[in-house]
Amino acid sequence: MPRADIRKATLQDAANIFELVNSLSGDGTLLRRQYAEICENVRDFHVALSEGGIFLGCGALHLYGPHLAEIRSIVVTPEAKGQGAGGGLLKALHAEADLHGVLTTCLFTRIPDFFFHYGYRTTMDRTALPDKIYKDCQKCPRLHACDEVAMIRGPVPRVAVLGPQKIRQPELVPLQIAFTGTDH
Repeated sequence: MPRADIRKATLQDAANIFELVNSLSGDGTLLRRQYAEICENVRDFHVALSEGGIFLGCGALHLYGPHLAEIRSIVVTPEAKGQGAGGGLLKALHAEADLHGVLTTCLFTRIPDFFFHYGYRTTMDRTALPDKIYKDCQKCPRLHACDEVAMIRGPVPRVAVLGPQKIRQPELVPLQIAFTGTDH
């Protein structure tokens, strides 16, 4: 099996990321992304390349805080399926989450079997991920007809930073952040 090289994405990768992600947005597999959005968030992405430097896939890690990060836009080209590029991307994104001390990673997918092999489990209660819901789900065209499986790796977060006041979560605990200086 050919080995995929995984590295952090650069702005030069933005066009390939844009094309691949949006090639799967028509059927709702992935959310459509604007090119400017990809450029703005390119530091969140890792890319997989063949030994010859051919673009094979991408994946992003969105940080919500030390309690949660989301694996996003993880996809490989049809030619790269079964070559280890997806697993390599996922491992690189997990390593980055670990580097930041993130306790839990989450993702929404239609192919949960792939992620079970990497320690993910399904969560039937999407409200256990209020940060994700507040950031993306409220503006998703499939909000009330979502067919994706919510999955987490690690403990269910007990804090939220993006709007727990909008989503009732009596079991959430407040996030305590120590600020230094006078401006905050």
